[in-house]
Amino acid sequence: MARHSPQTDRIVMLMELLAENPGSGRTLADIARHLGVAKATCYPMVVALTESGWLIRHPSRKTYQLGPSLVSIGRAADEATDIVDLARSAMHDLADHAQLACVGFLPSGDDLVVGEIVQPVGGRRGTLGLRLGDKVVLAPPLGAGLAAWYQQERLDQWYALGEQELGVDADTLRARYDPVLAVVRERGFAVECLLQRDRSLADAVSALRRPGIGGSRSTFALREARNLLSAEVPIGDVDTDLDYRPISINATVFGPSGEPAFVLCLVDSPEPVPGRTVLALGEAVRAAAAEVTAATHGHAPAVDSGGDRI
Repeated sequence: MARHSPQTDRIVMLMELLAENPGSGRTLADIARHLGVAKATCYPMVVALTESGWLIRHPSRKTYQLGPSLVSIGRAADEATDIVDLARSAMHDLADHAQLACVGFLPSGDDLVVGEIVQPVGGRRGTLGLRLGDKVVLAPPLGAGLAAWYQQERLDQWYALGEQELGVDADTLRARYDPVLAVVRERGFAVECLLQRDRSLADAVSALRRPGIGGSRSTFALREARNLLSAEVPIGDVDTDLDYRPISINATVFGPSGEPAFVLCLVDSPEPVPGRTVLALGEAVRAAAAEVTAATHGHAPAVDSGGDRI
């Protein structure tokens, strides 16, 4: 787990503060008050960012604004998120077909970041309480659809994080999840459901929501959610004769090197649905993910007949 960095948090908070009203700058006193530190503490940071071109200082008003060096960074970020634009049409089709919200996640280290949310034409549906820019810590019981495609070292890290967050031995989690991951690879999509004894994930997310850095994002730590969610969330084989309450039916979009680049999710079913419907929705999500993968000139990793990566 990465160690918390207050100085990094301050830089992000500062950038978000200045981005809220880019046409009007902020004085050093304003910035210090927003960051909750003394002016002497944030002054070296502001000077360094100004020297790098990330900030500019107005010569008479003595205020700071976003600087020209951020333009090229913003362009690079825009190019990096082209996959969201490529996926948007498929997400609209999925949402309309399923009459559920469709959420697109971008992998980012140990997190998934909400890159897009699309609602069906018929009206607004639940989104598990998620908003654009929110981050979800990627560890069991969530993320089987992505973990299925991890290389072994990264998969070991996923299980280790699950041990830390759930208080369940990593080998026990591996024995529970490995067969599920094989099924996910073979059929091309993952299903995550709540058991009857569990609270809704939307309630869990609502309970965990905190003001994020700069007040515009939230991070959901599974160490706080472990008593709200069961380790039985991921589903392997789906019985067509049973009813399920999906919180997510998802499939992975792959980049040119076969790496996971985006995750398409139908989320927050308001009521139980038959297993055959779950499978049909899963096939729709899988097909949409394959379409976006092709649009990005990507390819899925090869899988053998037993559901193992080749």
